[in-house]
Amino acid sequence: MDVEMATDAAPPAPTSAPTTAASTGSPGTLKHGEPRRRNRPALSCIQCRTRKIRCDRNEPCASCMKSKIVNCTYEEARRPKPRLWRLSPAPPASNHPELSPTSTDERAGVGSAFSFRDIALPAPPPPAASNPSGAGSNAAPLDKPPEPLSGVSPRSLPQAHHAEAGAGAGLGTPGSLGNTTALAERVRQLEQQLADALKRPGCGSPSSRSAHTALSPEHGSQYRPTRSNSWMDGEKLFPLVVNIAERIESDKSSDAYFLLQKCRDLGGTIQSTRTATSTPLQLGKTVPSRDTALRLVDAYFRTFESVYRILHRPTFWQAYEKYWENPSAADPAFVVQLQLCMAIGTCFQDDVVALRRLAAQWIYEAEVWLVSPVEKSLVSLAGLQVMCLLHLARETCGIEGDMAWITAGSLLRTAMYLGLHRDPDNLPDMSAFNAEMRRRVWASILEIMLQSSLDSGAPPLLTLSDFDTRPPSNYDDEQLAENAKFPSIPRPPNAFTQTTVQIALLRSFPVRLAIAQYVNHFNSPATFEETLKWNTELTNSCRALSATFQPFYDPAGILPKRLSLFQLRLAEHLVHRFFLALNHPWLWAAHNNPTYYFARKMCVETSLKLYRAIATGSPAGESGTASQTDDFTRLATCGYGAFRSVPTLAVLTICLELLWQVQEDRSFRQSMSIDHPLDRPAPPGSEGDVSSSVGMGIGSGAAPRQELLEAVKYSIGWASRRVRCGETNVKGYLLFSALLSQAQALQRGASDAEVERLVLHTIGEDLNHCLILLKEAAGRDPSFAASGGEPVRDRRASGWGLPWEPNNTNRTRGFNSIFNIHDAAFFVGT
Repeated sequence: MDVEMATDAAPPAPTSAPTTAASTGSPGTLKHGEPRRRNRPALSCIQCRTRKIRCDRNEPCASCMKSKIVNCTYEEARRPKPRLWRLSPAPPASNHPELSPTSTDERAGVGSAFSFRDIALPAPPPPAASNPSGAGSNAAPLDKPPEPLSGVSPRSLPQAHHAEAGAGAGLGTPGSLGNTTALAERVRQLEQQLADALKRPGCGSPSSRSAHTALSPEHGSQYRPTRSNSWMDGEKLFPLVVNIAERIESDKSSDAYFLLQKCRDLGGTIQSTRTATSTPLQLGKTVPSRDTALRLVDAYFRTFESVYRILHRPTFWQAYEKYWENPSAADPAFVVQLQLCMAIGTCFQDDVVALRRLAAQWIYEAEVWLVSPVEKSLVSLAGLQVMCLLHLARETCGIEGDMAWITAGSLLRTAMYLGLHRDPDNLPDMSAFNAEMRRRVWASILEIMLQSSLDSGAPPLLTLSDFDTRPPSNYDDEQLAENAKFPSIPRPPNAFTQTTVQIALLRSFPVRLAIAQYVNHFNSPATFEETLKWNTELTNSCRALSATFQPFYDPAGILPKRLSLFQLRLAEHLVHRFFLALNHPWLWAAHNNPTYYFARKMCVETSLKLYRAIATGSPAGESGTASQTDDFTRLATCGYGAFRSVPTLAVLTICLELLWQVQEDRSFRQSMSIDHPLDRPAPPGSEGDVSSSVGMGIGSGAAPRQELLEAVKYSIGWASRRVRCGETNVKGYLLFSALLSQAQALQRGASDAEVERLVLHTIGEDLNHCLILLKEAAGRDPSFAASGGEPVRDRRASGWGLPWEPNNTNRTRGFNSIFNIHDAAFFVGT
């Protein structure tokens, strides 16, 4: 806070220098109005010199660490720059703080693999340095050097500074007149460029600039991160791992590259065997035995149908019994619904690997059925239910998951074409059954549309004024009969029904819709104050949701008609992920600026909550296995889409917080000279080093370090289980393990070179382990054995599109997106 106050305070009024005999023209003396040259360079940091205390000249220094001053900065040059204001007055730039000079570290980028600097997100301007020259009455304060100019490349700025310093040093020598003339001309050019920059629109302050706008010299201040450049966030957050990955990719003769290529080929082969064949549509030909089908359908109704109310249970089960009596006479719409329910249910089975190809076939048949020549006859409530189930099946099974926003838009338009956006009370008379089913399906479509918007980083393309459909009534399915003459009375709000969860989620829909529009709109004027406001609104919605669920939750699962653990965790997943979308763009700025600490705290706490949803049983054992599993844990282990990307983003946030704490601890130890690796030998992979901390003056962690360590360890086991269950992308497993190895090495006091060597060694060993896991998963896949296990080189068939391929539209869409490891360019996978 002291640093920020010093930044905002006005500079002290310059005092006039006394006129003495020595200052009236004596040779070698300082003339009136000239800047005094400092013969001895200032080696202390600006903050210590301002407070006139001793500085140990580290970065950050011990005094700043002890005083909890985050921005410990040093002067950019050893000598004060000449007062260029005398030559030509520059336009005032007080209204454009985003053009304030950046620090040396920011202009130089990331200097080392372990240097974390705020170079992308908005932050308050750096603290002003005190004026060391004691200038005269007409001198401008030196704590405001000339602003960086728009249109001037970063590489040209140091050259201009050197030219100015050289001209200033030669003012008293013969021939200095030519240098001064050239310097004056250069300054006029720079001031003209600055004046042109200040006239440009959109030059707001850092607080008014979008937090989702990544500043880049190549793109300017209006550049926004997209999926195509989300790897840049990974390079900024995890520079060491990205650097090692690039080394592995470039060194094709290394063992690590050989193992990585083997994993890619084997993963591509496994993925290609799950691709459905383009055979003629034959609905019902691939339905398994009745016992297997019942097990899969029960899994769907136990999980997703209890939250997304799409089907009417009694009606479905009646048609289910009729189907097994005479499968050839069944309604095609029901057969498609049955197959999609089974496809979703495969994610909750132990033999999920063997069922992957069947699920892909069922999804393919549903797609073909929807685009058949009789499409007009499919525009009905039953066809709309098929589209909802198809969207969920694609997401959970990982089939064309990148197209989720497109299919959700088609689903929304089809529903509006059928009039579901209008409340049944405004339509011609219809039965209570049809009215409630329309409200339920519309609520499910709203949730699907909202979640797909967050998955793709695209705007929702819907407002609250576009519909007037009321929420569903608190009915159990048994209360609704298709042929009932009189409607039944809904249950009271304090009674738990099969629609309670959907109604509770729909109450928070307006807030979450506004957040999705705020975060994903390409021209959103995101400010931290606005982010705090939506954090408050979302927190209130979460509290209301918790108050609704608390009376109905039975942890033991004994009482009938109670909230299940899967319902609770899926509802939390659908709502709490919005905290990450809100605060993650400010996470990098929060590392160096305590003003944004709330965003860092919210990101870490939300990530730990999302992590705990998949960490059933023991928090983290040596093998990273859980003592028991539940449906949501199975979904996070076998599912795709948001059920893979959201936990992955949460774990990456936890890893980043662990790294930051270890690095802050390491810097403090080094500044206090209390960390000597030779005096504290520890075997590689020691856990005690990471969990221990100095406990002196740090206090900036957003969560206990031991909890972060356990979360990372468990997540490595979770990523390993995903590969065993058919995941062909080993990127998450490699990254989690590498980051844990980096944190342990840093805490032990290893040098940068030693840390890099240890992480590279860890990746090499983990690649060998991943290859073994992929082979085990392939051995349990009957379709892989039927294909003969031939390597697939055509990655287009297996979804291995590279980000630099010209025909890859997957990574060039212009939507906002927070960093996702599965979209990163290093360790490319599916």
